[in-house]
Amino acid sequence: MKKLNILIYLFLTLMVYAQKKEHKQTEQVDTEFFIPIEKTRLYTRVVGNPDKPIIITLHGGPGAFNVDHEFFRDVFEEDYLMVYFDQRGSGKSDEWRDKSMLTTDQFVKDLDRVVETIKRKYPNKKINLLGSSWGGMYGYLYLIKHQEKINAFISNSGSANIQHNSLALIKHEKQLANKLLKETTDPIKINRYNEILSQLDVIEKSGFKSFFKDMNTIRYVFPKDLGFDVYWAQPEKKGKIEALLKDPDFYTRNKYTPELLEKVMEKFEYVNEVFHGQEAYNNLNILDQLAVIKTPILIIQGEFDYAIGVESGRMIYKALKNVPKKDKHLVYIKNASHNVPSEEPEILYEAFTTFFAKYN
Repeated sequence: MKKLNILIYLFLTLMVYAQKKEHKQTEQVDTEFFIPIEKTRLYTRVVGNPDKPIIITLHGGPGAFNVDHEFFRDVFEEDYLMVYFDQRGSGKSDEWRDKSMLTTDQFVKDLDRVVETIKRKYPNKKINLLGSSWGGMYGYLYLIKHQEKINAFISNSGSANIQHNSLALIKHEKQLANKLLKETTDPIKINRYNEILSQLDVIEKSGFKSFFKDMNTIRYVFPKDLGFDVYWAQPEKKGKIEALLKDPDFYTRNKYTPELLEKVMEKFEYVNEVFHGQEAYNNLNILDQLAVIKTPILIIQGEFDYAIGVESGRMIYKALKNVPKKDKHLVYIKNASHNVPSEEPEILYEAFTTFFAKYN
């Protein structure tokens, strides 16, 4: 996977338009520490109002890292105490190479340690979760086992059935290839579309045994020939990410350097490839387990989100059978894909803040 594609994959769940506003004179905290857990340490940064409810953010990946302070500082940090942590082996957390502990079960244990640590440090406060992309799946996994510890949860472009994500994208690409075949007489294009259809059949029937390689192909290679972008409905807005990564103030605010970013990108690639090398992860489907959840939830995604499949949000909403209707919210954002935060930030922020205000 090319470096630019990895950076886009990372920031697509993070990049937002930071809306400036007048801040009240509030004594805010900004502290960093490590949380020890199972032979490693998780880097954690806590920023915001210590008198307010807590929001723990769950970054994407698996294997990405948390710089959500950059994007939520003008949205949440006056009214909440924000907890940004790097998952096992990611970001500023200790490097972790033991593949046996890079699993969803271990990550749930890790998150529970984070929750318990934050509860002890800041007692008697409501704790909310906000997960993006993989972080959405991560949040559901946690709620299935520990929902009594969480006040409310937002899943932004999250999934509950990874196999569906892949099969839905394959189905979409087959439909596009067949449509384009009918519209062209160019022998070169005809050959390419037939080649794509043949390769999609092989990938679909493979059981995702070469998941990391195959997903790179169907997410980045085939879309170029088929005329769409898996992650972007408004690809002209990709420039925001490139500009951000050239801004020295971005690194200062997030306590990074370009050199450190390079290093954590290597960690991202390793952790991500380990997860996608597991057949259990590639076929993970927790839809049926969602029925145990009763916690208030906001499910939000772009209408053209082919990274998780356009039906994912509706599938999750239906599977959350025991969340009262008044506490279960589904929002599809028009003209957006997996990268809702940079494509339609105002609409996204309004949904985020309204939901958390209702339950806090």
